[in-house]
Amino acid sequence: MLIHPSLAQKNKPNLFWLVFFTLCLSILSGLYIYLRFGLPSYSHQTLLNTLLHPFQESPAQNILIDLRLPRGLAALLVGAALAASGAVMQGMTRNAIADPGLLGINSGAGLALICGYALFKSMHYSTILFMSLLGALLAALLVFALSYHPRKGFEQLRLVLSGAMTATLLTAIGQGMTIYLNLTNAVIGWQAGGLIGTNWKMLQIIAPFILVGLLLLQLFAHQLTVLSLNETVAKGLGQKTTAMTLFFMSLVLLLSAAAVALVGSIALVGLIIPHFAKSVSGKDYRRILPLTSLLGAFFLLLCDFAALHLAGLPLSALISLIVLPVFLWLMRKGAFYEK
Repeated sequence: MLIHPSLAQKNKPNLFWLVFFTLCLSILSGLYIYLRFGLPSYSHQTLLNTLLHPFQESPAQNILIDLRLPRGLAALLVGAALAASGAVMQGMTRNAIADPGLLGINSGAGLALICGYALFKSMHYSTILFMSLLGALLAALLVFALSYHPRKGFEQLRLVLSGAMTATLLTAIGQGMTIYLNLTNAVIGWQAGGLIGTNWKMLQIIAPFILVGLLLLQLFAHQLTVLSLNETVAKGLGQKTTAMTLFFMSLVLLLSAAAVALVGSIALVGLIIPHFAKSVSGKDYRRILPLTSLLGAFFLLLCDFAALHLAGLPLSALISLIVLPVFLWLMRKGAFYEK
């Protein structure tokens, strides 16, 4: 049965809200499963009583409130931050395979963390965030400098190749410094990518940056939709494309740095997730961004639960195993080509 394009477009808002509320319920259900089941598992009543009385000392409180809840919330925040960052990068560069990890931003943040531990041995969470932000900024500047052509400007292919080269270089330097300076115990958690060290103090410092970044993205989502159009069209609509590009790039750096500061090196989430959101919401970033954030949050929560209790793998390794076949499937469908 064929559906006329105008009817399909008319049904988009209904589909958007259906998917939106389904994702919200899925996240609540996923967090419930994340908290209740594991080693050990708890009954529904025990979980409810512990959440309603979080400051009563008990074995359940120690595990549910002090360990699982901050880790679950961190998974949701990081998943939303990485997915939203990928969506912004794809819209801003008009490149369907753009992603903070592929453009070297995450690698730059990771290298800065290693340099920080080499200098200070131990760092406060606010210092970790600052170092991640500084490294992400320097990596982004390097990538854009390498990909810029004096006459042609920023070319998509040059941008991707420069990002891949920069990411590989920064990762290699970081690994070399880790071995040479004997920093394995200090940075192995960030290099492997995972939430095992997450606690309430980390969330208290880093979570507000992620929440503010996501809020600002949503407030300026219409400008991102305009920016994702052809450069000439965007300027014709009165947008200051250079200023908006710098603004959105700053938010991507903030979200990526905060994510790396919390969980370390996790790539490819921002590459894959936005394409599923776009299939529902079209090209309007006022709809793409909330769906992308929710879907990324749900995805990372499920991956962390599976890595912790089912697969026995590091979180980053499990994500790579899941993302690779999805990437190949999307590529076969032509999702990464201009339409």
